[in-house]
Amino acid sequence: MKPKSAVVKKIAVTTTLAGTFLSLPSLVSAHFGKELLYKGTHDYHVKNLQKVLKSEGYYKLSKPTGYFGTATEKAVKNFQSSHGLVVDGLVGPKTKAELYKYVHYEGKLLKKGAHGEEVKDAQEHLKELGYYKGHLDGKYGSLTRLAVLRFQKVNHLKMDGIIGPETFKDLHSASPKKAIKRESESAVAHKTEHRAVQKTSRSLVSSTTVMYVSATAYTAYCPGCSGTTATGIDLRANPDAKVVAVDPNIIPLGTKLYIEGYGYAVAGDTGGAIRGRHIDLFMPSRDDALKWGRRTVKITILGS
Repeated sequence: MKPKSAVVKKIAVTTTLAGTFLSLPSLVSAHFGKELLYKGTHDYHVKNLQKVLKSEGYYKLSKPTGYFGTATEKAVKNFQSSHGLVVDGLVGPKTKAELYKYVHYEGKLLKKGAHGEEVKDAQEHLKELGYYKGHLDGKYGSLTRLAVLRFQKVNHLKMDGIIGPETFKDLHSASPKKAIKRESESAVAHKTEHRAVQKTSRSLVSSTTVMYVSATAYTAYCPGCSGTTATGIDLRANPDAKVVAVDPNIIPLGTKLYIEGYGYAVAGDTGGAIRGRHIDLFMPSRDDALKWGRRTVKITILGS
């Protein structure tokens, strides 16, 4: 039987997750993601979080990593404490909204030919506002430049197709002007959404999936292990990480999970022996891995 405190924490996290989808403003969501950020999360939204925390003096590591580890959790708690928020180390709607007030231009011009997480972040903002119709691929190509030009025109900015300080400021402001949809664009958007719904319905994994799997455990120092996961998480540098090796055909990499007896984790690794409904849980020590052994567990898929 689980301790009462663990049950309360699980309920609190689940409630925060639900609130994230219902109340988070779209641009805050674009910058920090729609889902709860918590220890073990690994994506570029975490890097955006770390950048803000570092600029405000809370995050102490030399540079953002994109991995939500102990240092990030401590920084989040200190930020929450300083801003009158509930101190739980979880980055939900209220913490994201407060953090968004401290998003600043970092001095890097983004223009055609650029690539990386800053471009992907800009694409996500432009998409939320209705200007960008392409994939969130982090590549500043013709579609991204066209979206920036349209944004600049509607918001009465210099039309150069470059994201500099003024365009960045307006793009991240509290009330930028949304794109005016033409009827043809609406039709395309409707078809795209319909296809996405069909694709999702065919997927093996949805945001509400619950399944039972066989779970084993491994360490960062097992024979033949490099210590770095398939998604780039350095397990030896982050021994407290909650990472799971999965079969990507069953559970896509990047999926967030709740695993009975293990807690909240991210599907961040693969393995030659991990096939079908078999997962491998990262443990900080060999003793922990041996203690876990092999068992059938219930997992809840929270989303990607």
